[in-house]
Amino acid sequence: MKIRTLVVALAAFSFMLTACQNKQAKQEQKDDNKKQEVVDEKTQEEEVFIEGEIEKLYHLWDSIPLSGVAVNGKTDIERFAYVFCSKYANFEPNQVLLDYLKDPKGFNNEDYSVDDHKNNGYINCVGQFQIPCEMAGCYWNRNNGHKLVAFWMEKGHEIDPSFAQSLLVFYDYDPATDKMKPEPALTDSVHIAMNQYDDYSVVLPDEGKDIQIVGHMFDYENDSAENTYYIYRWNGNDFTLEKSKEE
Repeated sequence: MKIRTLVVALAAFSFMLTACQNKQAKQEQKDDNKKQEVVDEKTQEEEVFIEGEIEKLYHLWDSIPLSGVAVNGKTDIERFAYVFCSKYANFEPNQVLLDYLKDPKGFNNEDYSVDDHKNNGYINCVGQFQIPCEMAGCYWNRNNGHKLVAFWMEKGHEIDPSFAQSLLVFYDYDPATDKMKPEPALTDSVHIAMNQYDDYSVVLPDEGKDIQIVGHMFDYENDSAENTYYIYRWNGNDFTLEKSKEE
């Protein structure tokens, strides 16, 4: 009887030990899975940050005024671009343009070219790649003594052009406060008008005052695109959208 009791006790102990080991193994596996989920989540966040920077900026810019533009009471497109690019340097062309503005004479980047038309109130930074990767900025003098500032950012997609990221933003600059205040209504007016197309591109004026906008419809079967051209015509305060006669 004692031997049988001992055998039963040993069996019970062995079962409990195995159960504890299994429980510990499951907990360790659970912890490992949790750690991997954290790593995967962080990796996904980093990929989104890299690939969707313009999209992220779309949800941020219209609630953040920018200040500290004027130097010795003076402003120009270089100062507007410097303040904007400093705030949103995570988009690569913005960072490259910022590097240029910090040291124009020492700037040396084979992947990008900078076109600085300071006297015309225009500047851009273009990547020397097969797909578009650029930012451009310009400003207009408003009738009320303020300045309207615009920045266009575009990052193409290697496979599907409809997945390209782009954003046109506008700011009102008040010299009395030295602040650039977001004007999302102008951005929305362009976006709403171009929403009928698969994609659109914007050409800010390096000469003149009107913005060129092109709506793109993609024909994937024939590997082609149909373009519709518009003019965003300057009226002294903002713009009027007109369909271009030149197509």
